[in-house]
Amino acid sequence: MVINALRPIVQSMKGARGFAITVTALLALAPAVLCQSHYEYKFVFNGFAYQTNAVGKLASTPISDQTFLRDIARRGGVADVSTISLVYHLNGNPLGDTIDVISNATGQTLSGFLGLYYGSAGNLGRTAVTNAAQSSQRRIDYIYTSNKSTYSFDNDDSVGASMTIKNLVVNNNMTNWVISGNMSWGVQPQETNGPILCIGKFSLGPPMF
Repeated sequence: MVINALRPIVQSMKGARGFAITVTALLALAPAVLCQSHYEYKFVFNGFAYQTNAVGKLASTPISDQTFLRDIARRGGVADVSTISLVYHLNGNPLGDTIDVISNATGQTLSGFLGLYYGSAGNLGRTAVTNAAQSSQRRIDYIYTSNKSTYSFDNDDSVGASMTIKNLVVNNNMTNWVISGNMSWGVQPQETNGPILCIGKFSLGPPMF
């Protein structure tokens, strides 16, 4: 199954600078990355979309991960939303973590949605704060998107930021990330929609793959 109307997040324009930043970030996280048991977790989001309504007033609409998923499915021609999921993908892109749409049956990435990049790009003055064991982090990730939907658009620069909290936990010999945070990003006017500002909190549900 392929979502034809969308394409994965690929920020190829970052070039050599992005590669150098990625190597630095991966080295810093190497102990944690090597120990993790899963790499894709259900993405759970709750927040509001702010935009100007038909009478010119600023209005807010509740949104969730299911809002995003239904919108992406509709645009991509996916009739049965239960066959796909929105996941938080650890190291889903060389530049950082991603939030992707996957097939529940195979785990295949069908489409990207958001990219969380450059949170520890030291040469850009961006630093993640970690403990000595590299098992706990506080970081500001920059949100990128390259897909066209109600809540995202094709853009080469960051459209928002995420205050991300990461903790590596061991339970019953299984090592997994517990990740949560606050995120906000803007969407330019497109089709019949005016500009939209999405603000909310996210966390991880159960591991998917």
